[in-house]
Amino acid sequence: MKNIALHSLLVLAFSILLISDFFPEFPVVGALPVSFLFVVIIVIYIVMFITKAIDSRDPLYRFKTQLFLTTYLVVMVFALTALGGESELGITPYHEIFWFIVIVSFGDLLFQWRRVKRHRTMNPED
Repeated sequence: MKNIALHSLLVLAFSILLISDFFPEFPVVGALPVSFLFVVIIVIYIVMFITKAIDSRDPLYRFKTQLFLTTYLVVMVFALTALGGESELGITPYHEIFWFIVIVSFGDLLFQWRRVKRHRTMNPED
């Protein structure tokens, strides 16, 4: 349960951060300073580390987490762009650097998937 709550808080913090980048004039999101959101994200990661909410030994867990976060962030960028938002930081599907980061991330997912398959072959009881 702590995994779901902490991961949900993390996704919420990243979502607010992205929305505030694309729509800084939005009253609810614009009221939160970006530095505050960064501190919240760091605190969430520290709590996740202390409470062992991140199971780094399980390759399937890492794979699923990265797949979800990567897909979610790409969908968020497309949705916020489609809604008429414009990123102040330049996070946009029209830049090559965005696509480079997405390709590298999905390439890493491919390597992680191979690690998951190898782990399952060596540990069939998992």
